[in-house]
Amino acid sequence: MTRRADGREVYADLRVRAPLVVRADGRGFGTLLREAKKPYDIDFAKAMARAARVFVEESGLAPSIAFTFSDEISILFPEAPFNGRLEKIDSVVAGTLSGLLSINLGKAVAMDARSIPLCPGEIVEYFAGRQEEAWRNHVFSCGFYALIDDGLAPDEAMGRLRGMKEADIHEMLFQRGTNLAKRPAWQRRGILIRRMRMEEEEADAVEGKGEGEVGEEGAGKGRGKGRGRGKDEMRRKRWRVIEDWEPPLFRSEEGRRLLDGTIRDL
Repeated sequence: MTRRADGREVYADLRVRAPLVVRADGRGFGTLLREAKKPYDIDFAKAMARAARVFVEESGLAPSIAFTFSDEISILFPEAPFNGRLEKIDSVVAGTLSGLLSINLGKAVAMDARSIPLCPGEIVEYFAGRQEEAWRNHVFSCGFYALIDDGLAPDEAMGRLRGMKEADIHEMLFQRGTNLAKRPAWQRRGILIRRMRMEEEEADAVEGKGEGEVGEEGAGKGRGKGRGRGKDEMRRKRWRVIEDWEPPLFRSEEGRRLLDGTIRDL
């Protein structure tokens, strides 16, 4: 049922074009994670990745990529859902992720969201930029908690880090026996969830193993291999979701090829 917007709804008619990214961030997660393992908590990372993956698989909004690190999730939509209605896109994405994450963590949490329209040629650059932010966050967080372990108060540690360059923090940690380049890839590069098309034969094999098929082109068509089935139908493709905890650097040739291939395949 279509509802007409009330004239007092300020942004009801504001629309965005595709492709677009919706980036959701946690609200007040510092308090939420007070008891979490520092500087990184694997259980929290799993909860974020699970929320992002379920959104890609089950939201019905056909996102192609989700990228998460720390308390943020960036989701790429090749086509704008809800006819591009900005208010609805942001509220539905934030509300859905908040609900999924609340279930995963066993406590009520909230996320906010904002939409970022992109040109097709800007998509890889956007995700490369967020991945670089994941690295900066990694360096700063490891440096901060190293200083806390040295006995500094949080405000003292923060003040010390503000006067240091990234290379200086890296060297400080190296002198303490921590090589940031050797820490888990998901801490340094984030976690990538992406949709991938599969040929039907591969999809059937995956389905037989109970793995992640999430949809099918031409829904409602029979899946049997009966008589009269043409070659085009035999090569019908379906979706699978890949969850990558060791993504490549998105600015590298491998990383650009991976993202470009995912985008073109949809």
